[in-house]
Amino acid sequence: MPVRRQIVVALLLVVCGIGVLALPAGLEGPQVIRFGPGHGPSLLDLAGIVLLTPGGLWLLYLIFSRLAAARLPGGALFGVGAGFGLGLGLTIASVFADFAAWWIIGLSLVTLIEFFLIAGVWRRA
Repeated sequence: MPVRRQIVVALLLVVCGIGVLALPAGLEGPQVIRFGPGHGPSLLDLAGIVLLTPGGLWLLYLIFSRLAAARLPGGALFGVGAGFGLGLGLTIASVFADFAAWWIIGLSLVTLIEFFLIAGVWRRA
């Protein structure tokens, strides 16, 4: 399958998973697993995770397997890695240490970096 088609399919899985996860809390039901105070997926959340996880991992595979083709300079590559790590760290810390809304900043940073890298892969596909 061509790279651009793979990117589109992976993004569709991610968007569908996010759509399921964004459904109102009244539709979700009780928590199945508890991560911390107020955090834990319901059955509906798990369905969204089932869509989101393979799509996201497929997208990351496509990005990082073609990262050399993006021809980023060393400083930019360091910045991408540092920003990605910071974003993931903020997201994980906000869930397990209850850092209120810091997950929004973390996921926004990760999303911006992924869009930047997807654009680079898309141009060279």
